[in-house]
Amino acid sequence: MRVVVLGDIGQPVYHVGDEAMTHAVVDELRARGVSDIVLLSRDPEQSTRIFGTSSVKTLEFPWPPHRRETYLREIRAVLAGDMTALPAEDQVHALIETMKTCDGVVIAGGGNMTSPYGWLLYERAAVGAIANALGKPLVISGQTVGPVLTGPDYDTVVELFRSATLASVREQTSWELMRNAEVPAGLTLDDASFLEVDDAPATGIESDQTTYKPQPDRPFLVATFAPGTGAMDRDAFNQRIAEVLDRIADAGNLDVVMIPHMSHPGEADIDIETHQDIRQRMHTENVVVCGQLSAEESASLTMQASFVVASRYHPVVFALSAGVPCLGVAVDYYGEVRIGGALANWGLGHTMRSLRHLDTPEFDTYVDQLWARRDDIRAYLKQLSPTQGEFQRAWWDAVVETLEGARPEAPVLVSPEPAFLELASGEHQSVAKLTANNELHIGHQSVELFGLTHVLEDIRGNLGEVEAERDRLRGELNVITEALAARESEREQLQHELQSLKSSLLVRAGRKLRLLRR
Repeated sequence: MRVVVLGDIGQPVYHVGDEAMTHAVVDELRARGVSDIVLLSRDPEQSTRIFGTSSVKTLEFPWPPHRRETYLREIRAVLAGDMTALPAEDQVHALIETMKTCDGVVIAGGGNMTSPYGWLLYERAAVGAIANALGKPLVISGQTVGPVLTGPDYDTVVELFRSATLASVREQTSWELMRNAEVPAGLTLDDASFLEVDDAPATGIESDQTTYKPQPDRPFLVATFAPGTGAMDRDAFNQRIAEVLDRIADAGNLDVVMIPHMSHPGEADIDIETHQDIRQRMHTENVVVCGQLSAEESASLTMQASFVVASRYHPVVFALSAGVPCLGVAVDYYGEVRIGGALANWGLGHTMRSLRHLDTPEFDTYVDQLWARRDDIRAYLKQLSPTQGEFQRAWWDAVVETLEGARPEAPVLVSPEPAFLELASGEHQSVAKLTANNELHIGHQSVELFGLTHVLEDIRGNLGEVEAERDRLRGELNVITEALAARESEREQLQHELQSLKSSLLVRAGRKLRLLRR
């Protein structure tokens, strides 16, 4: 059986989470006898090297909303038989030919089905449309849907999920969105939960990357932070995080290992740059700012930690499945949905904190309480882990059964009752909902403004082309007018000469007549 897998991989910026989810899909398919796997990637050569599979170029959609909507319509027209809708050299034709040779398609998990990342959403919609046109089983695994979705993007998501043979989302918020749209979808853990890392050695993607080697007698804390700090000033955020990391490191006599989840390999940018800034604000001495490690190496280190603090999503995912206590800090509502959702799947959603809590006096007290309960939390997660792992294995069984032609029902995870309620923030639900609604409104306005800005750019571009054509035609008209004027001048000159000739002939004729009369 040959299976095409779409993950957000092969990007110029290495992203641990996206690569980890694709690793998980490949591993789970192989464990169930599927060995012929074709990855869709931005960089097929890199992905073949990393994953040990075949890889081909995926579709790349334009970023502006109206352009990606138009391109998807054109692809659908081609699939409906209108081969004039796109040029023969368009990228979609090669992908269609690749997908003709497969037996099924899997869209790996992620947080791409949201308007701010709409070009990735439409890439998935196009792959789904091709799968359906070719009659191939389509599996959509472990997605976050929204929370920001414009009207056209919402319709696109709903249509994609309805077309799937089997689909799942990875948090309650996304599941409720799908249920309200009357779209059948399961609820599962993130694809990279229980990622098999085999205690991968901490070596960088490039050999000169800074790494950390765990010592048996030296506990360590893993920290991962993105440059984005939401509505909070970046300096203020990084300073507060430095204080939090110092507080935990001091309490447990821990090394602090900062593991980036996004950067250009070989460059100290994005997460690495953020970590360096936080590091220079800390007083703890034993701090290691790692270079860009692979997804498996990053997961391995995170799973071996004593504690995890992160504003990124996947450090929390890795920690939970390995029984590691963690503090998830969300800098926006998108983060709250994902990080809070991942924690809620393990009965710990109320332990997430956001920017609303970070800069309050109570936050230090909360950090102390969370650290004090770390052993209890670890024991709780370890006890829950077998049940969660069994559920996730059942999901992957259903995935392969679907690819083989069966129609299993998508499983729905029953999240455990909230544990350690004393760690709840105490924030009233109406306050959190109001904040979420405000962020959603701002998010919608931002996406729509982004779209309108590019529509205006296209109009200006078209207007520029029209004006250039007008100027060209005006120039041609001027040339023609000048030529006509020259011809008119020439005509007048000829008429004048003709008149002069006539006059001369008449004079001569008159002279001859006078001579004859004599």
